[in-house]
Amino acid sequence: MASTFFGLNIAYTGLQAAQVAINTTGHNISNINTPGYSRQQASVTADDALRTYASYGTAGSGVIVNSIEQVRNSYYDVKYRGNETSYGYYTTMEKYMTQLEDYLNEYTLEGFSAAYADFFESAIQLQRTPAEESMRNDFINKAQSIADYFNTLSTNLENVQKDANEEIKNKVEKINTISTSITSLNKQINQIEANHGDANDLRDSRNNLLDELSKIINIETTETQVGEGITCFKVFINGQVLVDDRNSYKLATEAKKTPRNASDGDGMYEISWENGLGFDEYSSTLSGDLKLLLDVRDGCNGEIEKYTTDAEGNPTLVRENVSEHNTTFKGVPYYQAKLNEFVQIFTSAVNEILAGPDARTIDGEQGIPLFVTKYDGTSVNASSVTVNKELIADQSKLATTSKPDKGESYNDIIEDIIALRDKKLYDGGTGAYYLESIMGDVAIDSSKAKQFSQNFTNLRTTVQNQRLSVMGVDQDEEGMDLMKFQEAYNLNAKMMSVMNQIYDKLINGTGV
Repeated sequence: MASTFFGLNIAYTGLQAAQVAINTTGHNISNINTPGYSRQQASVTADDALRTYASYGTAGSGVIVNSIEQVRNSYYDVKYRGNETSYGYYTTMEKYMTQLEDYLNEYTLEGFSAAYADFFESAIQLQRTPAEESMRNDFINKAQSIADYFNTLSTNLENVQKDANEEIKNKVEKINTISTSITSLNKQINQIEANHGDANDLRDSRNNLLDELSKIINIETTETQVGEGITCFKVFINGQVLVDDRNSYKLATEAKKTPRNASDGDGMYEISWENGLGFDEYSSTLSGDLKLLLDVRDGCNGEIEKYTTDAEGNPTLVRENVSEHNTTFKGVPYYQAKLNEFVQIFTSAVNEILAGPDARTIDGEQGIPLFVTKYDGTSVNASSVTVNKELIADQSKLATTSKPDKGESYNDIIEDIIALRDKKLYDGGTGAYYLESIMGDVAIDSSKAKQFSQNFTNLRTTVQNQRLSVMGVDQDEEGMDLMKFQEAYNLNAKMMSVMNQIYDKLINGTGV
């Protein structure tokens, strides 16, 4: 049978429930601008009814606050993080491809196009007056301008590669920091929830870290119940375990002992797990910021550029198709390789004419190469090409004719140089066409990056709005809840006042 003071107890439970609801609403309102905060609400149920052993059988005993729950939909979290991975890939791609486009775009502005045209124009002027010392010096200087252009462009591309390489290291360190933070949060969440508490704010912190991680690399998460209030939370990156509840596994970066591509700078980092397991940097399923950075740094369109020796034993650069453990992205090594190819073809063609068996100076001396490499043991390429120091010091060593006995006006060697401008030596096209095709490649990739970046940015906004429609704090809704719970509190307080009057009458007024 219910106690005489049963009604007062019912009112008290209602007062408590209203107080908890008001406090929860206040917590929501105070976090209305907190990034990643999930709206909370008090979960209440009617308390178990009591048997009264009266004709009406049972009587309600009030309300119970079971928990304070997050209002969050895991479907939108998965959807958001999947998009975040693609968003991270294409926004980073846009940044790097824009840099590459800006550097290579010098061809269509006042970069190589001007130097290339000036070189052949100086050859035309030299053809008219081959005996003029100033004309020979001008021709040599214009050749040096072309070499300087390629040196500068190669250095710029190398700097982009170095930037991507350093970002790779930073991203790996960020992944490790996030994984350590998640394991710490897992411990705290289990400690609180094992004692029947609510770790909602800690779960928000963990979700925020997962959102941040998903931009760097593609992730999956699982959470399984292993005991009363205790769960096992795991995080996988590209299918490999990063966090196993209270344990996190660290990635490491180590400088490669040998360059992947011949044009690569020193200190390119290789990613592995600290426990010795392999990490496939070129996995087809890998995505996010990290994937794009690896693509930009190492991408040579499914090829590897390396040094070999030609039939005469001289070092030369070649590209080989490599299908396994490779990327088909057109990154810095791809454009370096294309520039190297152009320089090799152009300088070889010029040198074959100026230092050929029939090439002679006005004085009848054997001609010498115009272009050479700056560094011993390397071929002439975009980073190493320069003009022969002997010609800079003595312009009279420049070959202009094959028959010096016919006089200085007979300059067939220079005519052959001029003819190179329109020769289709570069994949069936002229030099100008070849370099325009390089610009076309980077322009297509840059345009693709901008388009996809915008698409995933828009999708990111859409999915985030969907998430916020569930988990976000709405000030109008919270204002209405505040008034509703205040009214409930007032009614329960009124109930207690009424019960107090009843008990006062019962105890103090009965029998008087």
